[in-house]
Amino acid sequence: MKPIRLTIQGLQSYREKQTIDFAWLAEAGVFGIFGPTGSGKSTILDAVTLALYGAVERAGNSIQGIMNAQEQTLSVSFTFELDDGGTRRTYTAERSYRRKADGTVEQRVSRLLEE
Repeated sequence: MKPIRLTIQGLQSYREKQTIDFAWLAEAGVFGIFGPTGSGKSTILDAVTLALYGAVERAGNSIQGIMNAQEQTLSVSFTFELDDGGTRRTYTAERSYRRKADGTVEQRVSRLLEE
């Protein structure tokens, strides 16, 4: 799997919409994710996991536990490329959630798109 782009909003410390362009980051061949403790490095991996699988194990599989407490919505979109024996296919996995009036979180969108 080759990551292309990740968009995060409302997930842990990522309150506002943020997009990471992995294609640009990987132009030189290799890239790293660096930063001080608490800067959101693990949250980037959580966002990828959430987009693909709908759960984040380190959060006890609770969306409520990883949704920013000050936000009413959470969304992740992860675009990636797979090479199937020489045929490259690009997919986008999207999920979004919203906080209901009683404080629980419900899933609004869950889809995998082939581009």
